[in-house]
Amino acid sequence: MCLKSRPTPGLMDSLQAARLPMQSICRAREPVSDAAMIIKPYEARDARDPRLKAGVRAEKQMAHYLDRHFKDSDRFLVLHDLRFEFEGDTAQIDHLVIHPFGVAIIESKSVSTAVRINHLGEWERQWKSSWMGMPDPLLQGERQGKLLRLLLYSRETELLDRFLMGTIQGTFTFMAVDVFAAISDDGRIERAGKKQAPNARKADSIPRAVEEVVDRHRRDNRLLGNGLAALVNAPRDFNKVESLRIARFLHARHRVLNEPPPEEIVEVAVPKAIPAPAAPTAGPVPGREVTVTCKSCGGRELEAMIGKYGPYAKCRSCGKNTAVREACEACRTQVYLSRDGAGFTGTCGTCGGHVSVAVGDRAPG
Repeated sequence: MCLKSRPTPGLMDSLQAARLPMQSICRAREPVSDAAMIIKPYEARDARDPRLKAGVRAEKQMAHYLDRHFKDSDRFLVLHDLRFEFEGDTAQIDHLVIHPFGVAIIESKSVSTAVRINHLGEWERQWKSSWMGMPDPLLQGERQGKLLRLLLYSRETELLDRFLMGTIQGTFTFMAVDVFAAISDDGRIERAGKKQAPNARKADSIPRAVEEVVDRHRRDNRLLGNGLAALVNAPRDFNKVESLRIARFLHARHRVLNEPPPEEIVEVAVPKAIPAPAAPTAGPVPGREVTVTCKSCGGRELEAMIGKYGPYAKCRSCGKNTAVREACEACRTQVYLSRDGAGFTGTCGTCGGHVSVAVGDRAPG
């Protein structure tokens, strides 16, 4: 991620130090836990079809290499077999690595013989003594990456910090999304040329390939040596809190096939450990009422609105917008708010606590 107008490299380190985490107001940065970096472990599916069994073996093999390589790293977070839905579309990602400059998507392919890639980038698989066409796993990963970017972009105010003393909101606009195709160890790759599909690799070489692309992003982010264009479009690096916040958000969004869609709950604050979901409290949880005023002029003539980035209040006096974000008073979980008349209401998905938000002088209902 980056701004259109990039600061000089000498200024970058001071700007990094000035960035502050974001809630409805800026707060002091919280320490990050040394908890396991494998956020969503791989769970092998029960498959009876021979082809599905082979696919599971390939995914398990790739998960093993990623887990072993990144389990002790504090800047690489790994999620396996991630499936999420957004705006009526579905993404299924075999392996996702969140790193300081974005994400790496790895698509596993079970190959016991060979695959070949022609000069047009078309893929074929060897089957016994013949060749047959197959979908391009790199294009498949790119499609998943586009939906992932849209999902994250829609929640960037909750997931990314504000910086420059809280005046600028972090963005996913220039987040790096790199896609790799992992071929089983016992398979081989035939290419039309040496530079053909460089991100198609044998499974055991994928972790190092991910580190290499992160090193490239780091050079682009810090140095002018690759040219001004590379620097301008280089992704701004996530801090550790942001990375963990993104990983936990995506883990919460995961849904297996035919499972109901998740509630829109984002935990913005990152505690020292990743706790198990809190058990529902016995009996009713008392609710609370909140009144929102304009953050710019303090006015109370507001209109409740739902926009691309969630609920907000539009001031009739100065025309400025005020984001509406509320956490449950009992368990501090971020509450998904919905429009209710002239205000907003929401119920905590963890403990059942109720939040009612009055927009200026207008109450919900």
